[in-house]
Amino acid sequence: MKEFSYQKLKKSFLAAGLEDRAIAHILEEIKILYTIRREGLPEKVWTEEEVSAYTAFYLPTNARKFDFLMDQLDPNTLEGLSQCEVIDFGTGPGTYLYAFLNYFGGESCGHLWGIDKEENMLLQAEKVINAFYPEFNKKLHWQKEREVSQSTRDRLLIFGNSCNEMSLSQIKEIVSFYSPKFILFLEPGVPTVFDALMELRPWLVKEGFDCNYPCPDMVQMCPVNKRVQAGLEDWCHQVWRGTHGPEVERIGQMAKLDRKAMAFIGHLYQKKSDSSGSLKSKVDARFIRYLNESKHAYLWEVCLLHDDELQIKTFEIPKKSMNKEMSKSFKKLSVGQNFSYQLVKELGDGSWRVKVGLEN
Repeated sequence: MKEFSYQKLKKSFLAAGLEDRAIAHILEEIKILYTIRREGLPEKVWTEEEVSAYTAFYLPTNARKFDFLMDQLDPNTLEGLSQCEVIDFGTGPGTYLYAFLNYFGGESCGHLWGIDKEENMLLQAEKVINAFYPEFNKKLHWQKEREVSQSTRDRLLIFGNSCNEMSLSQIKEIVSFYSPKFILFLEPGVPTVFDALMELRPWLVKEGFDCNYPCPDMVQMCPVNKRVQAGLEDWCHQVWRGTHGPEVERIGQMAKLDRKAMAFIGHLYQKKSDSSGSLKSKVDARFIRYLNESKHAYLWEVCLLHDDELQIKTFEIPKKSMNKEMSKSFKKLSVGQNFSYQLVKELGDGSWRVKVGLEN
């Protein structure tokens, strides 16, 4: 991965010379518009200043979600993704095309398409990608409307904070239009998005897709969704935890926006071929909810495939089973992270005492 340069990003802004304090002020206004007022959003046209401010803060922070999800995948899946032609539907300022090139280096990928209805977003995305990856200029395409390229490569179709603004019929139409091998959803970590993806899942199964992440089985009902169907308020999501560069952190502080813990819903689906067989995860389990920490142990809810059944278990993980390095890592765990485990004792009521080994 290349090291992120905020100064290089700043030089690519549509609104040249936009200062950090002005960026923070605009970000506060955007937050109010999208989380409180929300009137007029479908018709809103983004100004150059708004696009630049959005890019300054949300491009480098949202890109970390892509990195997190990629780190949970097996090497064969990563190799397949790295060879793809990429279509980023709702590309915004090119966030996930930037993240893709940054993660994979882009040396063996196909053409990259950024699709967005906002003209200024497309102009900003072009400037950003050319600033960081000028060598890919001939592979980049920016479109306001859908377009099919002629290519023998597999396709990766990315929905980045875009499917939450579309109906299921629109999502299905877009997937059918592009015929991707991989579909990546990186969406807000809210119940409505989880519900929509659960509703979309039977159609994906019918269309021949399996799940690379986060679910070890697509045919069985998600155990979290079982809770929802039973009338409980619940949803499955991931949480990225960490820090960003000092300039980005400073803007976040001024705008009263904290991105040190980002909840999101990240799913990756792959079209099965006759030779691919099952794509069921080889990972033992995934953390889905932190419950508690006692003097002697951590308590987590985990999702796993046990006795060929998707289940949620409560894991009691004794601190004495960890060395200092693992204990330090454990305090920084993110919801959605893969891990392997060794069963020590069944405690009853779906609770197990285990030893764990962290993946990646």
